[in-house]
Amino acid sequence: MTEAVQRASTSDTVAAVDEGAEAATGTHGSILQRARDLFARQGYRGTSIRQLTSGLGLTPAALYYHFTGKEEVLAAVLAPMERDGETIIARMAELEPTPEALREVLDRYFDVLVNDIVVFRLVANDVDVQQSEAGQRLRAQASKLFAWLTGSSPEVEDRIRAAAAVGTIRLSLEQSGVEPDAHRDAIIGRALQIMTD
Repeated sequence: MTEAVQRASTSDTVAAVDEGAEAATGTHGSILQRARDLFARQGYRGTSIRQLTSGLGLTPAALYYHFTGKEEVLAAVLAPMERDGETIIARMAELEPTPEALREVLDRYFDVLVNDIVVFRLVANDVDVQQSEAGQRLRAQASKLFAWLTGSSPEVEDRIRAAAAVGTIRLSLEQSGVEPDAHRDAIIGRALQIMTD
């Protein structure tokens, strides 16, 4: 083989691999988007593998090319929120509970919810999701956040304040017509006020 033919052959192979990877990533992402939508509408248990694939023109076998099963699909849907949660937990470990630190943690929590309130709602409301391995990890993160907000020896009032503060952020973002960027300071300010009253 001449060097020019070899380069052309290598170039064609690389292009074919790149196209295959792009198609796989596109299919992978499409499956995750469909799963996110169906899990949110029908619940995790109420969504079948066939439903995940049929709306995409795929066979169940095509899904198994990308995922080992429905639980792995769920874990991938929850993964961005889990990564964001780990970032918050790591940052909280570096902070003393000052008003400035409290503002920073509430800011970060707000960002996690803004990034995907649908997935947050899925974790909060679907028992099957909560009982999955990924759901358990997210619940553990929520417990760490709550423990940081309430302090080491919380009184009932501390727990009520923390629940009200995180609830204010969540419920505010779930209201139709609320633009997160426009109302960010008001929402976080209210949550901070609840925590410091």
